Amino acid sequence: MKPPGRPTAPADPRARLALTALACLLALGACGDDTDSEDSAEPVGQELGGSVAQLVQCRDWVAASDEQKLATIADIRSQVNREDAGVTASELTDEEAMEVFDNGCDEPAAAGYRLHVMYARAAAFKPLREIAEGTN
Repeated sequence: MKPPGRPTAPADPRARLALTALACLLALGACGDDTDSEDSAEPVGQELGGSVAQLVQCRDWVAASDEQKLATIADIRSQVNREDAGVTASELTDEEAMEVFDNGCDEPAAAGYRLHVMYARAAAFKPLREIAEGTN
């Protein structure tokens, strides 16, 4: 008689093989592919109403990874450039937003600056910048 609470291995070799195969499949299923890490990255900053756009600050930006920064830009863009707002605004590319935030958050004194304000101001001046540079 076996002691209570202690599992025993299946006596049938086919059952052992099936359990081994199942264990291997479970182990391989836990291994992920990091190719879509940008899609799974979360934006940085405190969330309010399903978005970090209103509260994210330079201190959050400086501590973020590149993937988190791109997710944060996408979140801010989705809130500043809302389609249901009835107002059209210029939209910054990821590279333009990165440049604005990297330069604006460069100094330690900027730690409390709100990124959505920086984004909105840079986007507002984008058409004038394009005219001045002749890229319009």
